[in-house]
Amino acid sequence: MYPKADIPVFQMSLNRLGDEKYHYNLGKKLSKLRERGILIIGSGNIVHNLGIMDYDMFATPFEWATEFDKYICDAVVNREHKKIISYQSIGKSSKLSVPTKEHYLPLLYIAGLQEASDEVNFIYRGIQHGSMSMTCIKIG
Repeated sequence: MYPKADIPVFQMSLNRLGDEKYHYNLGKKLSKLRERGILIIGSGNIVHNLGIMDYDMFATPFEWATEFDKYICDAVVNREHKKIISYQSIGKSSKLSVPTKEHYLPLLYIAGLQEASDEVNFIYRGIQHGSMSMTCIKIG
C-alpha cells in the first residue's frame, strides 16, 4: 500500500478474554495513535465460518452470510456501533457468521476509532466459499 514505508503502523494481538465492549473501547483509546498519523488496520472477516464453507471459492453465498455482512456494513456506514458490538442479538445469522470471535473482533477496534466526520468506502464487497466475507472497509 505504501511502498516508501513512511507510514507508521501499530500491530497488536487480540485479548480473547475481553468481551465485545472491551475491544470497542480499546479502539476508542487507540484514537490518540490515529491523531498522530499512525495507520491502524483491522484485519479479519465479518463472516468467517470454515466449518460449513463450500470448497468452491465462487460458490453462491449462504443467505445468512449475505444478511449478516449487509447488517454489519450498514451499521458501519450509519455509525450504529451498538449493532456492531451486540451483533449476537440478531440471532441465527450472527451465530453462523461468527462461530468464533477472532476474525470479527478487529472490526470492533475500527468501529471504536470511527469519527462522525469519517468517510466510509467499501474497497471490496464479496463472499467467498459461501461463508467467508472478504469485505474491505476504509474508514477515514
